[in-house]
Amino acid sequence: MTITPFLALKLRRKKDAIVARTRARRVGSLLGYDVAEQACIAAGAFVIACQALELFGQARLVFQIVNHQLQIYAEGEAVETPAEPASHRLSGLFAEPDTKWLYHLTKPLPAQEASAEEIELGWLVRKVEELACDSVFDEIVKQNQEILALLHELRLCRPAAVPKEEKSSNPHAA
Repeated sequence: MTITPFLALKLRRKKDAIVARTRARRVGSLLGYDVAEQACIAAGAFVIACQALELFGQARLVFQIVNHQLQIYAEGEAVETPAEPASHRLSGLFAEPDTKWLYHLTKPLPAQEASAEEIELGWLVRKVEELACDSVFDEIVKQNQEILALLHELRLCRPAAVPKEEKSSNPHAA
């Protein structure tokens, strides 16, 4: 059985990694993940995109659903231009990157009414593309909200500080 990705994003420059982060967040939302899981999916996709850009120069970020799991991974693309980036000029002298060590995000689909086979992937892609007008500023606003929520959660989990008795190391202090 051949698995067909429902979304593949070209990665050419750093801005594409930010776009990938935004699209990954939207995919997570449309698949029904909660806000915390959407943040994890977005951050994971960003890390994968950055790693792919570093290793390959040009790549594509692939989104697919296999066995009731969302999978996100990167594939390198051959650079066809004669002027390769500086990071690729010495590539013949070193072993090619082993793609089995690339980051790969796999997340079980959230419990929902429809199974993975029933998800209309065409609809999902149209929704992701249709709503793809977020700016870098909008993405940073969402990241800021995530950070504030995480800090709030950490504060709730931290035990209350126990006041310590003040002791003076000077026995003559009054």
